[in-house]
Amino acid sequence: MDHSSQLNQVSQHLLDFFTVPAGSDALPPLRLRHFGDTIRYNILGLTDNGDLSVCANTRFWQAVVVKQRRQFRSDTDELMPENEELQSLIENAAKWRFPLKEATSLPIGRYTLSFQRLPIIQYVIKNVLSQAGDYGRRRKTEQSPTLTLVLENGVAGTGEGAHELRQYRLQVIYDIVRRLAEYSPWHLVESKDAKNDTLRVHVELQKCTQSALKDHVCLVSGPVVEPVQKTGTKMTLENYLELRTTHMRQVAVHRNGIRPSGISNMDTLMKRLGAAAVIVDLISVRHQSAVTLVRNGLGSSKGASYILYNSARLETLLRTFNDKVKAKVYDPLPPLESIDLSILEDDMDWQLIYGYLLPFPEVLESLMEQLPQGSCGIHQFVRYIENLAGVTSRYYRHKKVLVQKRDQLSPILYARVYLIMTVRQVLNVVLAVLGIQPVDYI
Repeated sequence: MDHSSQLNQVSQHLLDFFTVPAGSDALPPLRLRHFGDTIRYNILGLTDNGDLSVCANTRFWQAVVVKQRRQFRSDTDELMPENEELQSLIENAAKWRFPLKEATSLPIGRYTLSFQRLPIIQYVIKNVLSQAGDYGRRRKTEQSPTLTLVLENGVAGTGEGAHELRQYRLQVIYDIVRRLAEYSPWHLVESKDAKNDTLRVHVELQKCTQSALKDHVCLVSGPVVEPVQKTGTKMTLENYLELRTTHMRQVAVHRNGIRPSGISNMDTLMKRLGAAAVIVDLISVRHQSAVTLVRNGLGSSKGASYILYNSARLETLLRTFNDKVKAKVYDPLPPLESIDLSILEDDMDWQLIYGYLLPFPEVLESLMEQLPQGSCGIHQFVRYIENLAGVTSRYYRHKKVLVQKRDQLSPILYARVYLIMTVRQVLNVVLAVLGIQPVDYI
């Protein structure tokens, strides 16, 4: 079973509870993101707003129900007008992979639903750690659609030097789309192996103008502009790398936390951070839009330093744990099956697991959804990893992972170490897709 189907299954269960097939020709389940606002999965305020909410009025469900060739079980305007029906939903959900814990009716015309947390926690940690770099990778079959990617270099009538950064942005976008394709349902094939129904995508600096000759989809890489004048930059890639490396050094000194331990020297570390910063800068907005260089603090997005700093903190924490195991301060990490993961049902743990780790496969798949229309949501991946880094940073500040060695604290230590390992794995998958090398030390 594909990981990306888990939340979609919840949506289908809800649809099955509220409706029945209108005939023998009911359609297959819709994808999760096509349910619109009728079923809303929350990320923030989970304690107050529930893990998801469902529109109470049948009128707002009508489009989904008709499209699925289904009909409501009752002819009332409200899906569950009585409290007994809310309880019936909880009882029905006991058979789901992710059972519900409670359902509440709100005066704003929605129901809030909350999951039993432990089954989801167990599912996420087990699957992320067992699948490792394959978490979120869609299964491909002989019937899977095929895709070709072609990198088109150059733009007519312009000099190479003036467009070097734009050329690099083009290359970065092409490389990321190729990596995303590996996680998608598509088989990536060479142009010579393309079939009649193969999706042909050309990553280009400008959209094709001769529509009559067009036999492919154009995925356009926009210009790179200066922050004030908003004109195309003439800065070379080498100069921009040097500038961003200098910025990363300033950030490191300000935080007074990044050290060159385990890496040949500080310059090597800063160059790695500078290279990551350039990539994040170039993909922080929609790929077809102009992206603004970061000069003298003028720019957007938290950027690579924030992402890698939080990633490195996890690496340092896990390395410290392993060092303490070797020093016999801690006992070795027990097998996952023996860990009491109910310790992670706290709200802060839950936001990390439910809000970011569970939907990761769906995030991956959604990035490529508009590829047939010449669009890829690479910039959304940057937002995802920035937000995940932010939630991880908050968790790091408020939750002590490496607690004192006491028998009563050992279950907390081991559960949180497994959670940190899970977060690190997802962060590393994102960084690998973006072509960014993680930083192991801070």
